[in-house]
Amino acid sequence: MCGIAGIVGAPPERAALEAMAAAMERRGPDGEGFYEGTAAGLAFRRLAIIDLDERSNQPLALGPLRLVFNGEIYNYRELREELRGRGHTFTTEGDGEVLLHAWSEWGEDALGRLNGMFALAVWDEDEGSLVLASDPFGEKPLYYATVGERLLFGSRFSAFLPFTGRPAEADAEALEGFLTRAAMPALGGSFFRGVKRLAGGHLLRFAGGRAEVGRWWRPPEVEVPGEYPEAVAALRELLLDSLRLRLRSDVPVGTSLSGGVDSSTVVALSAELAGDHRRHAFTATFPGFERDEWRYAETVARAAGVVEHHAVRPDADALLGDLDALVRGHEEPFGFLSIYAQWCVMRAAEEAGVTVLLDGQGGDELFAGYDISRGYGARTLGPRAMSKEPRETLASAGVGLVRGPLRRTFRRRTAAPYLASETVERAARAERSPEPPPYAGAADPLRRQLAEQQTATILPELLRYADRSSMAWSREVRLPLLDPRIAGFAWAAPASFLYSGGVTKRILRDAGRGAVPDSVLDRTDKVGFEPPQARWLAEPAMRERIAEVLLDPAARARGLYDGAAIESDLAAGEWRDHRAIWRCLNAELWLRAMT
Repeated sequence: MCGIAGIVGAPPERAALEAMAAAMERRGPDGEGFYEGTAAGLAFRRLAIIDLDERSNQPLALGPLRLVFNGEIYNYRELREELRGRGHTFTTEGDGEVLLHAWSEWGEDALGRLNGMFALAVWDEDEGSLVLASDPFGEKPLYYATVGERLLFGSRFSAFLPFTGRPAEADAEALEGFLTRAAMPALGGSFFRGVKRLAGGHLLRFAGGRAEVGRWWRPPEVEVPGEYPEAVAALRELLLDSLRLRLRSDVPVGTSLSGGVDSSTVVALSAELAGDHRRHAFTATFPGFERDEWRYAETVARAAGVVEHHAVRPDADALLGDLDALVRGHEEPFGFLSIYAQWCVMRAAEEAGVTVLLDGQGGDELFAGYDISRGYGARTLGPRAMSKEPRETLASAGVGLVRGPLRRTFRRRTAAPYLASETVERAARAERSPEPPPYAGAADPLRRQLAEQQTATILPELLRYADRSSMAWSREVRLPLLDPRIAGFAWAAPASFLYSGGVTKRILRDAGRGAVPDSVLDRTDKVGFEPPQARWLAEPAMRERIAEVLLDPAARARGLYDGAAIESDLAAGEWRDHRAIWRCLNAELWLRAMT
């Protein structure tokens, strides 16, 4: 896990590259490196995970190629042996050198051979061309901006925004969509005007001052056994092999354990593999909160033989003290305070000396874990299933019908109550809506919905949060469920394997059966480090901070908020919509810190 940045299209200045690296120090506290070419400069910060020797520092060079990359190539050992058979020689034990040689051998086709998480940049000095690429789901972020005939990019906005020659400004449509309905920026967009994110599974080619972006990834073809018991066994083997690859590390590995099905499956199955990774598990807990998951997490930890199960206890006072650092560290607004719980878990991992954490993100989006997926699953399975899920079926069908004037009316009526009418109206008229990727165009309703969750709505958002929270404390998060083979399996599996009889994530639950306690596998609620957000935001000190921020003359002057509505709820002593007031507070603090 590292930080990368660069400027292409003009001779680089060393001072600019050094400033880029300095802005990413928390992403890589173990070293830095630079490349200065005739028309490109690269900056790198390293968090050493595999091959801790300085010989694996980046940028790496091979002939005219220069590489910087952030992430891990989990199957690097297998690729290295294949490349040795093709005549390649290696001087390190790291995955970066393997990636560079793979690129020299296969070019862009190397991407399809990688099992990993990555954001990479390859500069070809002879051709004067750059390729940026992201892993299939965008686990590792990469942002970029074009300025004239230059392209600037980085793992963090603060690494390259100061060198664009223009002030950092909010993207008004993205910000207003977030404030009114918790929407995230469009696929490939960001909260900053003129700055884009390289979406998961995409690559960017830049040459001659022009950038071209396209999708390189789609789910691989995977043969799923037709009989359900055999398919369950096949998925379990894939899960175990994904875990085996993701336990490759030269630093301590632990787990982030919420107590839900996905993280519990990761913890329980990883316990079947040899290694010291069972020593540490970290769980955010909120004593006295009705949705606290500690009892489930503790049940799993005991069953898996976890040696040290760390209880992390965020609270309202701690949040108040951490608030500014949290907002600056994430660099973009986020919609709920479970992100703070995640942030605290990563801090606890740093304090315990655990550099790598396994986590369970991706299970809901691949295997139909959300309640909204039930309606799409029922529609896919047919009339009998639909009759058992009438409300969910109608809700899923209605999503596609809410267009034009009807959608604008719906958005007005459901908008956050603390916003100026002009803000609500502009957001209601914004035409953007998420779409599934091209490969899902002819798929069934469930598959189309899952593809949308994976690429355009839920998963990209969660992956951004995981990266930002972990990197704030120089930790690396690995997600075994996002192994491309598992993604291909989920895409190819019959819908009834994913959802049946009201049971979501059916095959994933059964793949963990016997390792994960039944009391966890049979849960139907979804939580995920959810804190008592309403209670926190109603605390007197927090209400005082909200008033200080949102009723400040500078905040009022933006014209985004309804000051009278905020004052009314302050006087009443409670928020009619705690999620909406958090978004307003978060957005205003972000505007102060980042623009």
